[in-house]
Amino acid sequence: MIAHYFTIAWRNLRRYKLYSFLNITGLTVGILSFCYIFLFVKNEFSYDNYFPAADRTYRLNFYGKLGDRIVNGAQTPAPAGPVFTNSLPEIETMCRLYPNGRSIVQLESNSFNEDNVLFADSTFFRVFSFSLLKGNANAALTGPGKVVLSAATAKKYFGDSDPMGRILKVDNNKLYAVSGVMEDIPAQTHFRADFLLSMASLEDSWADNWGSTNYNTYLLLKKGADPGKVSNLSTKIFIKNFSFVLKQYLNTTWENFTKNGNYAQLELFPMRKIHLYSDLDGELDTNGSIRYVYIFSIVGLLILTLACINFVNLTTARAAVRFKEVGVRKTIGAIRSGLAFQFLGESIFLSLMAWGMAMVGMWLMLPLFNQLSGKHFVSADLFSIKFLGLSFLLGCLTGLLAGLYPALYMSSFRPIKVLKSISIASGKKSYLRNGLVIFQFFITTLLLLSALIIYQQLKYIRNKNIGFNKEQVLTINDGYLLKNNLKMFKETALRSPAIKSVTVSNMLPVSKEPNSTSIIKGRVASPENTFLINNLWADADFVKAFGITIADGRDFSSEIISDSSAALINEVLARKFGYPQKSITGQEISLPVDNGNVDVYHITGVMKDFHYSSLREKIGPLIIFPNGYANYISLRFEAADASAIIEYLTTLWKRMAPGQPFSYNFLNEKFAQLYARETRIEAIINVFSVITIIIACLGLLGLVTFMAEQRTKEIGIRKVLGASTYSITQLLARDFVGLIIISMILAFPVAWYLMNRWLNDFNYRVNIEWWMFVLVGISALLVALCTIGFQAIKAAVANPVKSLRTE
Repeated sequence: MIAHYFTIAWRNLRRYKLYSFLNITGLTVGILSFCYIFLFVKNEFSYDNYFPAADRTYRLNFYGKLGDRIVNGAQTPAPAGPVFTNSLPEIETMCRLYPNGRSIVQLESNSFNEDNVLFADSTFFRVFSFSLLKGNANAALTGPGKVVLSAATAKKYFGDSDPMGRILKVDNNKLYAVSGVMEDIPAQTHFRADFLLSMASLEDSWADNWGSTNYNTYLLLKKGADPGKVSNLSTKIFIKNFSFVLKQYLNTTWENFTKNGNYAQLELFPMRKIHLYSDLDGELDTNGSIRYVYIFSIVGLLILTLACINFVNLTTARAAVRFKEVGVRKTIGAIRSGLAFQFLGESIFLSLMAWGMAMVGMWLMLPLFNQLSGKHFVSADLFSIKFLGLSFLLGCLTGLLAGLYPALYMSSFRPIKVLKSISIASGKKSYLRNGLVIFQFFITTLLLLSALIIYQQLKYIRNKNIGFNKEQVLTINDGYLLKNNLKMFKETALRSPAIKSVTVSNMLPVSKEPNSTSIIKGRVASPENTFLINNLWADADFVKAFGITIADGRDFSSEIISDSSAALINEVLARKFGYPQKSITGQEISLPVDNGNVDVYHITGVMKDFHYSSLREKIGPLIIFPNGYANYISLRFEAADASAIIEYLTTLWKRMAPGQPFSYNFLNEKFAQLYARETRIEAIINVFSVITIIIACLGLLGLVTFMAEQRTKEIGIRKVLGASTYSITQLLARDFVGLIIISMILAFPVAWYLMNRWLNDFNYRVNIEWWMFVLVGISALLVALCTIGFQAIKAAVANPVKSLRTE
């Protein structure tokens, strides 16, 4: 019987090629899109779940407020982990991680740039349970001067030879002996690590400093321990020690500190939730977002639903073509359930064909999907037994859901009526069909409007005057590698006529996480005159190189000796100090150092505000100190082709920093990285929008084609009586245009609400204008009219003689 059903399904598929093509194509696109999104969502939820004790592992987060500055950080003071572990019996063990930033790793005469370098406590393998392929997990990170490599890194540096005991030099001054090789850390981990340096090698790690938060601290709790209780107890211990910091640096007590609205507290945060639920300062890697996971999941379901809607629409619309088949079958003894199973079988058969095509499509487009999603899926992920089984069930379920209503509908025909040719289904009116068309274009309009608004926001970000010139600036990383040749490098670089200025700084004005520290107005600290301020260290050419405007006072000068203790501040900070009502140039500010001492600086000038971080944030107070660590060398150039400049600088670097890796970026590329997540969302929404348009247009094409077939004689009669091609086209298109307009009326307020919430993440944003709705509305109508018009015009220009002869 089942074979008989599939034989009938195959015959119908071959007989009605256009409708079969439309149904299979729609279902293929729907299943393919849903499977890709399922793969993405499954990957996002798998982060950190493979650790045996993941449910008992927590990260200590820090939340604080000083004045009007709020800090929500993933890092805590250095002593927090060890002190809490020794004081609280609920804690089984702890581990701290400290990112080393960009590192230069040298093996003999070969040097490499490395990004994934972390300092880690000796308890690392107890907390995170990665397997060691070589070495002893209990001793690998015990004591200074030890390093554990990932398997891929050991292969990169040592090939097939044994790496154990071999010496690596890190940052050109510290030697580390390889004490272990661990398995490569899976991609579904909230941090990356190719090098684990022993924490004992970092002198600051054991300092009793409760006023600085630089360490990612993880606590492994004992079974049954209450994380809320541990959070409260940890905060109490922290407050007790932090009170000494307040007394030493702010000359105040904890009570007075909190009385002014300030606060500082710790909280245990589940490690499993870090990737999707945490976006704090000091994250070890760029995390995902549960909000976007929900959005993509919903969009995936909607796309699959749209494909099912097409199937329902086309199948029920064409019910009249098969009602005599149903009548004959019922007359010779077929029962309703048997007919329903037959129609369901046809639906599942088409859906499984679509599933097979979707699997082939996924395999072919996997590189494109990886580029779009930022993931690294391989063919094995698609053809695993689990994924194939789940996707096959999805194909069957899709066919079942899409075919259920048509099966029940068509199997309900009464044989007497259908055999007497009494109309069962009308091609003109169907409330269900109309409602489904409205829903399709509601989703299409929603996505189109979202794509337009996201595009406008990113265009605004790219074109906004951010207060400095980010174009035609090349930044060389790791300038400190030049050592004593740094000054000579700057002077020699400026000999090129294309290079206009060169500056050295510890950070760039496009940082994801600006550095912040306490700044005292004057020399004596108190809660009222101490501020948490973003700071940057640069030489006297920084303002010139980046085109920053001085609003009051003057820039640093390398010619003035006293400018070694000068400071530049922005207008936001100047307003805190009473500017512009009074000039603040020459006033003193202090930077706290060890043992309650301060370094005193004098303000030489006020810079006009510029965006030194993402446009999601308001411009905060900023101070620039002279000199500092030469992390970056930034060069402003004037040349149509930068390749000659890069070649010139490469040659210069090799001469002045022999054996050291030369690494560079363009500043506008760094700026774009601040919005990498939004750019990826824009691309994904654009793809989804195109997919929904394709599915909706496939459905429209099928419905218009069917309506034209149903009204063949009517069209012929109208033409014989003198109707024009335009009037007949208008007749066929009119009902659909009305449905599309209704869908827009429903979609516009929903899109406005959702996109307004998304834009609220940005402190600097575009407004949602009326013309956006008009543009999307006209675009959707034009796409629909082109789809409808092609088939409508084809029917309208048909020979009426042939139309009147059809039966």
